[in-house]
Amino acid sequence: MLAPRETLVVKESTSRSMRANRSKDTTLEVTFRKALWRAGIRGYRKHVRSLPGSPDLCFSSKRVAVFMHGCYWHRCPVCKKDAPLKTNVEFWRSKLEASVERDVRSRERLEALGYHVLIIWECEVRKNLESCVERVRTAVAKPQ
Repeated sequence: MLAPRETLVVKESTSRSMRANRSKDTTLEVTFRKALWRAGIRGYRKHVRSLPGSPDLCFSSKRVAVFMHGCYWHRCPVCKKDAPLKTNVEFWRSKLEASVERDVRSRERLEALGYHVLIIWECEVRKNLESCVERVRTAVAKPQ
């Protein structure tokens, strides 16, 4: 069991750095949405809070939900982008594991609602943006 949050010792520089990490409209998301727009893929809503996990993009009429996952925060199984934890190791390990578990629950709940869920990883966008756009195009084009 972790100690209460207020007992954690955090350097001001770490705190400032962590506050700078955006949860919405990240560079990754904006880059991807611009690529979708250029490809003529429109009709999505951003961060639909009424759906489990608040998908980053949702094509409601097509029942397609898209999550844009940062490799570090969501523990990418491909690139395994992993910075060594130096302070408050148990807290951060627990936080990152909880993030992965929450992702799984959100995906399962969306699938139970009849949604096709796409996970687009940060490393995939960086390596092959067009392939990621094509995955969304294919999912949106499928008949329900």
